[in-house]
Amino acid sequence: MKTPFYNIHRELNAKISEFAGWEMPIFYSSIREEVLAVRGACGIFDVSHMGRIFIRGPSAKDTLEYLTTNLISRLSPGKVQYSMLINQRGTVIDDITVYMMDEENFMLCVNAANRQKVVNWLSKYHPVEDLSESTVQIALQGRDSPKLLSEFFPVGGIKYYHFEVFDNIIVSRTGYTGEDGFEIYASLKEGTELFKQLLKRAKPCGLGARDVLRIEAGLPLYGHEVSEEITPFEANLDRFVCMQKEFIGKQALMENQVKRKLFGLELLEKGVPREGYKIYVSDTTIGVVSSGTYSPTFDRGIALCFVDLNFRKEGLEVDLEVRGKRLKARLRSYPFVQR
Repeated sequence: MKTPFYNIHRELNAKISEFAGWEMPIFYSSIREEVLAVRGACGIFDVSHMGRIFIRGPSAKDTLEYLTTNLISRLSPGKVQYSMLINQRGTVIDDITVYMMDEENFMLCVNAANRQKVVNWLSKYHPVEDLSESTVQIALQGRDSPKLLSEFFPVGGIKYYHFEVFDNIIVSRTGYTGEDGFEIYASLKEGTELFKQLLKRAKPCGLGARDVLRIEAGLPLYGHEVSEEITPFEANLDRFVCMQKEFIGKQALMENQVKRKLFGLELLEKGVPREGYKIYVSDTTIGVVSSGTYSPTFDRGIALCFVDLNFRKEGLEVDLEVRGKRLKARLRSYPFVQR
């Protein structure tokens, strides 16, 4: 599959590769340059492969309260909430953001790979409208993004995890990079024109930089830190689970014994941690990397990893097995960058 911006990516000589069934730009210049551009100024991403699903009607709010882990009643029109859909086993169907348009209208932004699965799951409980193919999604990220986007919309008053609608274009102060920024939802025609205009002002960035930025920011990626084999508590996402309400999977979460939990790791030697690499204390395996990368921001290898609770200690020196070789590393809390 291709997003509506595919030809633009080709014109910019992007390196294209498959991601979740989509032909997506991995980088344009280099991952390092694009990461540093977002950290230092502003970058623009095509994230139209994500899913945009609407739930409407008098019972929409109550349905979402039952299907999601966070407290929907905390929302008010114009607010965004990070949450999860979990199954009866207490593991994650998808992690999502919920937009409250008004008391009876909600938009869910869902992961590309899970879009149809989420539609099928939600449809068991409430009618849904999937507008993913008739809309686009743009991410403008970095400290300069408010000034840049102000040329198009009056965004100065939008608070973090809030949004406003300008002539049917949703502008949300959210992102996946650990920097200030916005996610913009628009129709195909309006979104394409806006994307072209923003490209003149911000550096185009691909999914490679997006992945590095989100690891630096300590943000989960479905299939790595959350999945149908991982509970929210294992993923260290307890704060997004309201155990004071009833929801699908609550009983399983109460009964599941957490033996490992997500933590951070930084290499003390030259190397790059990758998914599946094992972590040792002496000859004891104490954890495994879920996502790892070279960080241009810190000029070292960093990782998110699942660690046995008995060893999940700040500053603990460990060994990381990289291609059959043990490298010195240190466990640490995350995020690695602070917004």
